[in-house]
Amino acid sequence: MNFLEMIRSHFLLMDGAMGTYYSQIYPAEENISEYANITHPEQIERIHREYIDAGARLLRTNSFASHAEGLTGLPLHRAENRQAVLQTIYDNVFQSCKIAQKAAIHADNKVWIAGDMGPIPTNGAISDDEILTQFETRSDALLDAGAEIILFETFGDFEYILPTIHYIKKQVMEKHLPVSPVIMVSFCLNKFGCTKAGISASNLVKTAADSGIIDVIGFNCGVGTTHMKRMIQKCDFGDMPISIAPNAGYPDYKQGRNVYQDNVGYFCENMVDIASMGVNILGGCCGTTPHYIHELRKQLQLHFGTDDAVMKMRHRFAPAIVDKGIDKTRNDFLNKLHTGQKVIAVELDPPQNGNGDKILQASALLKEAGVDMITFSDSPMGKMRADSIASSILVSQQTDIAVMPHICCRDRNAIAMGGLFFGAHMNGIRNMLIITGDPVPAGEKSSTSSVYDFNSFRLMNYFKQLNMEYFADDPIVYGGALNHNRPNLDVEIERMCKKCAAGADYFLTQPIYSNDDIARIQYVKTKVDTKVLCGIMPLVNYRNAMFVKNELSGIQVPDEIIARYDEHMSREESEQVGITIALETVAKLRDIADGYYFMVPFNRASMICKIIEKM
Repeated sequence: MNFLEMIRSHFLLMDGAMGTYYSQIYPAEENISEYANITHPEQIERIHREYIDAGARLLRTNSFASHAEGLTGLPLHRAENRQAVLQTIYDNVFQSCKIAQKAAIHADNKVWIAGDMGPIPTNGAISDDEILTQFETRSDALLDAGAEIILFETFGDFEYILPTIHYIKKQVMEKHLPVSPVIMVSFCLNKFGCTKAGISASNLVKTAADSGIIDVIGFNCGVGTTHMKRMIQKCDFGDMPISIAPNAGYPDYKQGRNVYQDNVGYFCENMVDIASMGVNILGGCCGTTPHYIHELRKQLQLHFGTDDAVMKMRHRFAPAIVDKGIDKTRNDFLNKLHTGQKVIAVELDPPQNGNGDKILQASALLKEAGVDMITFSDSPMGKMRADSIASSILVSQQTDIAVMPHICCRDRNAIAMGGLFFGAHMNGIRNMLIITGDPVPAGEKSSTSSVYDFNSFRLMNYFKQLNMEYFADDPIVYGGALNHNRPNLDVEIERMCKKCAAGADYFLTQPIYSNDDIARIQYVKTKVDTKVLCGIMPLVNYRNAMFVKNELSGIQVPDEIIARYDEHMSREESEQVGITIALETVAKLRDIADGYYFMVPFNRASMICKIIEKM
């Protein structure tokens, strides 16, 4: 019976953590455990043997962090000798497999070996080609070492997994290997049931099943047993085998290390429940030790009535979450947009201090003028302003007008972002604009860091899952940004399609000033079936026009627009020119735009009111 045949009708025990256990028993070693594959292979073999003695029948090789940055401290593109680094990676991964095989060869029962590959840190500093090169090098080492199983562990999406699997399949054919290795993929979830990339557990399972090249789907790390159990209950795994390896719990940080409490009884109790759901492979991640696996084996034998380390599994039951979609009639803004009425949204900048009087006054004026929605930017240009959601709540409660805060990915990690959305929903926010966000100004990077746990696609996917799981009866509607001035407009169209798939219901454009801008918007509308609010930003005077033209990226102000201003004009004269140009643009967009998105220069709401009055 081969591995896949066996686990389709039985479950078996996998090992527990390597990295955290290694640091526990070898505290004097300052390096990651992967270094020991070369420097102290006997230490790694000892840990493998402990897990085998505890009852594990599936070992993961000690190669999770065997990549350029993990082994050399530098990303591949910064290495002085690129080929030498790739050879270091290959040797380390190959050796990790041989150590595990050596530990398994004298076991009383069959022990399978899974060649382990963890994600490669990117931080925006390494190209896709460099990342894939490292994955291919790691794959070559595992294939050459005779790995029966290849495990992609603790990932957040399929971006590098799928091309690497295709590479593995190709190498199996070219090297004339008798058997293609079993492919396992395992993802790291947060407490909300999503990866760092914002992809839900149920979507991961569906993608794996649809791929046709993945044999086992799994989840590991990120959460403890209680959260893991809840997430499994919400997924429909079909017939695909499942691997589950939660953390021991949530760690304390002591003396520079993550320390997990000894909760083996609680861990095993929950894992027995997980086994009862029809899970095929059971193991542990951070904080688990051979003692955890030994006790888990005893509890499984007690509950399932067998002394075998490979035990017959129970039935599988896992109801799936159903995406009900957005009921457009419940959201006034969306209902108006999708019934062919032109909507008007106006953006205000939150204050640079704690005084909200000006935005309240401006919002009251705009509501009286017939504006449908007030939007608030999220610290534009990387400059600190009052929080966009807090500003929205204030205006919504004080003026009773619909609001749409911008949410950029720059400033909040996944924990803060999830809490922000819950708080927004609790305070009645039902519309948002999801954007990546302007970078922190170069001069402030030494004291201010960007986060970027998400990009706009990932955050939308994350939001889509929150709507399904938590806000299904009253979801938050969200839109995205359209940069119609991107040099390759087809690339922007591809991005829009991805955002639509992630749940975006509409798009707001950059300011439009020229016939060429209008033609590009019209082209986009022929390619993407979505609603577009066209950006209108009146220029208040000559200096403002020159600033926007020369200093704001992504906005094209033609010379003929600049020529209509004179630096000696009065404020009233300059404003009138801006109003006239805005009305001309609105007229040209009448048959194209689904609505208008006004950006208010210097919070001059009265200027926007005059434009709306004459539209």
